[in-house]
Amino acid sequence: MSEKKGRVILIGAGPGDKGLITVKGLEYLKKADVVVYDRLVSKDVLSLSPETAEFINVGKVMNHHNIPQPEINEILLNKALEGKTVVRLKGGDPFVFGRGGEELELLTIHNIEYEIVPGITSAISALAYAGIPVTHRDFASSIHFVTGHAKDGLVENIDFKALAASKGTILFYMGVSTLSQLINGLIMAGIDKNTPCAAVENGTRYNMRTLISTVENMVSDAEKFQLKSPAVIAVGKVCSLSDKFAWFSKSKIFSKQIIVTRPVVSNNILTDRLKNAGAEVIDYPCIKINEIENNKSLLNLTANLDKYNMLIFASKNSAAYFFKSLAENKKDSRALSHLLIGALGKSTYDELKKYGIYADIMPEKYTFTAFASSLKKAEIKGNIAVLEAANDKRLSDELKNHGFNVAPFIAYDIEYLPLDYIKPLQEYIDNGVIAAFTSSAAVHGFVHGNKIEDLSKIKAVCIGKLTYETALGYKMQAYMAEKPTIDSLIEKLKELE
Repeated sequence: MSEKKGRVILIGAGPGDKGLITVKGLEYLKKADVVVYDRLVSKDVLSLSPETAEFINVGKVMNHHNIPQPEINEILLNKALEGKTVVRLKGGDPFVFGRGGEELELLTIHNIEYEIVPGITSAISALAYAGIPVTHRDFASSIHFVTGHAKDGLVENIDFKALAASKGTILFYMGVSTLSQLINGLIMAGIDKNTPCAAVENGTRYNMRTLISTVENMVSDAEKFQLKSPAVIAVGKVCSLSDKFAWFSKSKIFSKQIIVTRPVVSNNILTDRLKNAGAEVIDYPCIKINEIENNKSLLNLTANLDKYNMLIFASKNSAAYFFKSLAENKKDSRALSHLLIGALGKSTYDELKKYGIYADIMPEKYTFTAFASSLKKAEIKGNIAVLEAANDKRLSDELKNHGFNVAPFIAYDIEYLPLDYIKPLQEYIDNGVIAAFTSSAAVHGFVHGNKIEDLSKIKAVCIGKLTYETALGYKMQAYMAEKPTIDSLIEKLKELE
């Protein structure tokens, strides 16, 4: 055991959408040495933890507890005694039917420092995503939180008469297995059988389902609906507002299966945007950019820049590796003063700006043909050096075909990776998945990383003409966004069925 004690932070992870964890909770999560988490904590929230953290799953499944509560308490204590920062990550709020109070008792006995970070409780958030306000001046002025899964397994201890007489919104947590008992308890207590009811399953997630019924029909409707846990059950007049206010499920992206392709090292702006709109996103890092050790091709170029009239960068990666090699040879951007500079695509142009270089030629259209036309229009003569990937020489080949004197140089290597997800890629394709491509390289990665014989079933939504033409070349059902932006790509995704 460490001489210095650690500390434990109980954090409410919210209902599943990673955007609903609090700012304070996220700050602590990013500093965790150990993350002890429940079954209902989503993978998206867990992904916000440090990669170096130790992850301990203590999740409980209905009628089967993987790890008993006393043992969870011991885990928190022992990890803190090792001097570690322990985050206890709980779905919803740790103090709303989350056993947070029980987990503090042992820590208190051993004088372990702890802190509580409240979370957005699942009942309120799930209903909000289903368009149900838990209070409304015309329908309900009180809220009643009730567990449908009591410690002794019985629901008879619930004061159904008080709930039925309250005229407020009744929220049952963990009530799927005891739904019949809960509804019958309210009926026996004299609640109006026509009172609206709702059940929201997998609230805030792409697979969220909402059942709207009445007290009288709720049990039979839930059986037909095949209601499953996790779900929140609500009873009260506010449930009648769901059809009017159900904003999340009305999104044109809601529940669509979309594969988002990207390099291994890149941000997930598109993924986050689509998840926020309710899509089921299969995040697919399909290409890995590998640096080439002792890159003789780059060394040759940096040593012989005076032999060329123009230097063209085929990607932002080629720019990054070139300037790294230049620095290693104790040179800087002044070595390029005699050269015309070409950039393929805006991201390459922006990368060059980081090094104080403003490209002379960057066609508005992001295609190899457009680039060759731009060089002809500018009447470029002499030797041209092109920096590109070892296994993607399409730009230098295109320029050669147009009669330019081109010398290709290798800046890096592209590795194509297979999909490593819950199901095989072919199964997603058979289910009508849509693939979103933000680069031509991602299309190649998607194809070469997997053994898919027939690509004609794939609906490919692409940013830019080059990406679009690459998808068409593989016989995909290709669609091109109106503009080369994430917003435009999302709008095109909304149009597809």
